[in-house]
Amino acid sequence: MSQWLRLAFLLGFLLVSPALWAAGETLESVHLSADGDSTMVRFDLDRVPKYRYFALDDPPRAVIDFESTQAGAVDSVSGGAVGGLRIARHADGSLRAVLDLADRAKLAGVRVDGSDLVATIQGSGGAQTGNASQRASSHAKLEPQPSQAAQAGASSNQAARQPAGTDEPKALYRAAAETGPVVVVIDPGHGGHDSGTRAASGLMEKTVTLAIAKRLYARLKATQNIHPVLTRDDDRFITLRQRVRIAQQHHANLFISIHQNAYPDDTGVDGGTCYVLSQHGATDAKAAQLAHFENSADRNVAGVQFSDTDHTLNAVLTDLYQNASIDDADDLAHAIIRQFGQVGPIYRHTPPRANFAVLRDPMIPSVLCETAFLSNPRQARKLEDNRFRQQLADSMYHGVMSYFRKHPPERMQATGGSIYTVKSGDTLSQIAAREGVSSDVLMDINHLHTKNLQVGQKLELPGGGS
Repeated sequence: MSQWLRLAFLLGFLLVSPALWAAGETLESVHLSADGDSTMVRFDLDRVPKYRYFALDDPPRAVIDFESTQAGAVDSVSGGAVGGLRIARHADGSLRAVLDLADRAKLAGVRVDGSDLVATIQGSGGAQTGNASQRASSHAKLEPQPSQAAQAGASSNQAARQPAGTDEPKALYRAAAETGPVVVVIDPGHGGHDSGTRAASGLMEKTVTLAIAKRLYARLKATQNIHPVLTRDDDRFITLRQRVRIAQQHHANLFISIHQNAYPDDTGVDGGTCYVLSQHGATDAKAAQLAHFENSADRNVAGVQFSDTDHTLNAVLTDLYQNASIDDADDLAHAIIRQFGQVGPIYRHTPPRANFAVLRDPMIPSVLCETAFLSNPRQARKLEDNRFRQQLADSMYHGVMSYFRKHPPERMQATGGSIYTVKSGDTLSQIAAREGVSSDVLMDINHLHTKNLQVGQKLELPGGGS
């Protein structure tokens, strides 16, 4: 599932929820009972917190977000129309429960029963539940990374559903299928006076990276709906910042930097791997992105308009993008490493994390692939062979295609919401009445602490507006 699909869900969650809540309630257990075409999932809580629920498609899932909630020892549940349960924790203290459903099952609703929350699923499980079971983990588990929590995703053809009868706004953005070509930026490491590492034979890293990159470029260029871009196509020096800027200018969906490894102290070390951004690097990247918003008139990213007044909102949005991007980069790295294993040894099967400058765009899933060790004489000889270079390029190509099958490229699209500029004489209640919502809804969307408005102030509206 793509980062935009998950981000649509996260963004919708952000825009319809109060800002942040401290952890308070506890989810103690989950129980399931099936009766005919109805499956009841009971969430046993010490006290019912604020919550939201959503129905998602392709594959069908039910998602419930519990604010200010932590999880106890929650066991797996499955049966009826429910194939499995996944539980994940957000950094802000909220909890997300994802129910994988049978193909024709639907979330009928969520209700409070004492201190419990009960979700009703309509639809028969039978043989179809097995499909959902295969998609779910065999055990409910607490996943610490918010990006993994985002795997619930959001339907590309429906807005987040709210409890019936409530006066809640819809998300201002949703994920839509990418209609243009998918952009993959390929970055051959080093170049010009920066030769990179060298083999004992004199073979230079910059030469090998360019040769592999051109072969990967050719494979992607021959693939329908993919537009590859090389950061360099000859022996020239390009700064790390320029490489990232090229990806940004081309609105890259993926960024792949190609390198070779070296370990002079032990020439027996060999194998390929792919790196993703470390948490320290993510912090640096977030700071740089927020500085961009502070100093630039262009506050639009992938169709989402960042705020020119709410710096906290911008920080949260950047976190959402970055968490999704790093999570997707990890999936891409795993896919490429698996392919590397088909043509040679693997240095590290789990993608290592590092603070590489070329990985620091918070909006683009980025990996740095070390294809082999030039310090290893055997691998250095293979890297001189065009056939092995092609095998490495093919491995990355198949990894990219495997990634896109799991993460169909998408973009953010407005759902009909708009930005309204407050005029002289406007009041919050008048604007809310025109939009058909309550003043509290507009206060939630815009994170307002008072109903007093300033002329020229911009308000996000759930629909319509002028």
